[in-house]
Parts: sequence; C-alpha cells; structure tokens
Amino acid sequence: MLRAMDLQNRQIERLIHLQEDMAKRIGDGARVAAPPARVGVFVDAANVELAIDRLRTRLDWGKVLRMLTEGRQLVRAMAYSPIHDDPGVSMETQRFVEPFLDHGYKIVTKPLKRFADGSIKANVDIELALDVITMLDRLDIVCVVSGDGDFQRLVEVVQSRGVRVEVVGVGSSVASNLRNAADTFIDLATRTRDLKV
Repeated sequence: MLRAMDLQNRQIERLIHLQEDMAKRIGDGARVAAPPARVGVFVDAANVELAIDRLRTRLDWGKVLRMLTEGRQLVRAMAYSPIHDDPGVSMETQRFVEPFLDHGYKIVTKPLKRFADGSIKANVDIELALDVITMLDRLDIVCVVSGDGDFQRLVEVVQSRGVRVEVVGVGSSVASNLRNAADTFIDLATRTRDLKV
C-alpha cells in the first residue's frame, strides 16, 4: 500500500512540474498551437458533377474531401443529390449519388419532379442552405462546392456571422458573382491530375 501511495505521489509531483514548466514557457512567450479550424463541406452534386463532365474526367470525391480538410477538423461533409423518382432504381446506381458513396459524405437526396412540358428538375439549394445556416455555430470555414450563382446570398450571410467561405467549383462553370463573393475560390479544374479517379 505504501509503495502505491509513493508511486502516486511521484506521479502527482511530475504533473505539477510539467504544469509549472508549461506555465513558464507560456509566460516566456512560447506559442500555444491553436486548435484546427472546423470545416463543413457542402456539395451541390448535380451542379458540380455536370461541370466536371465537360472536362471529360471523373473526380475521386474522397480525395477532394481530404484536400479540403487537410490540417482542419471536419465537422460534416454533405452531398446534395437529385434522384430518380422511380423507386425501382437503386440508390447506389443513381448518377449523382454513386460518386459520393463510401467517401465520408452524408448524402441528402431529393426526387426529380416531372413537369407537363416534359422537363425535369430537382433543386437542392434550399436543403444545402438550411444545413449550412443550421451548422454555423460549429464551423469556422464553410466550403460550398457549386458553381450556382444563387448561393451568393448564402455566402454573404455566412460571412456576416464571422465564418469564412471557400467556394469550390470547376473553372468557368462557376458564376462570377459567386466566385467574387467567396473569401477563397478553389478551382477543381486546375487540380484534376491529383483528384481524378
């Protein structure tokens, strides 16, 4: 019993010395590393995948996520995807879902709507914007992966809350108003060599 108490006392003394040493170093101007920035990645899947198609390549979305989160703490990665309205079509084969499967993204889907004129549409902008706003208090950086100029106002609102916004897109497929609103623009077209499948 005495041995155990003696060992415990030595450990406490070591901890006290470590704490005193740390206090001295901080007092002497030693730098304490800041925690990594907390980042959320929000992908407008159809928008960016169609832009990548024009480059005649495919990106590995796991590599894209690693690039965007390097040296940072990932809070959430989400991909917003329209899906076929036929329940017989499996999720894994959906055009804008498959590239994000098993790469660390939570996939949010919305069925395509068919209109009388034969056109189809599935706009996921509202879902993406609501999720960004809902998570703002837990993020230091928001990565909006899209070229849609409609996200300009979202970028401005996020910035007004003190959160940096990185717009990630494919070169000329990104609306100039969105690119100009961002704190940083990351062009995937210039990084395809490192990010392709």
